[in-house]
Amino acid sequence: MAELKADLERLRELLHPILAEVEAGIAGETHPDWSVVKEHLLQALELVRKLERDQLWSALGRQP
Repeated sequence: MAELKADLERLRELLHPILAEVEAGIAGETHPDWSVVKEHLLQALELVRKLERDQLWSALGRQP
């Protein structure tokens, strides 16, 4: 459970800069820094895939 919590905290850390960039773009009526958005989105997607895979394996391990 500690590993899951750490992974979810890492996901939050990855998503925060994306939201900050988008909010700055909205507030400034400009485009966000897409390089920041793309890099953090890619890392977040990799982590989500890992979490999804871990959840699937966990569910399969519990079946009789």
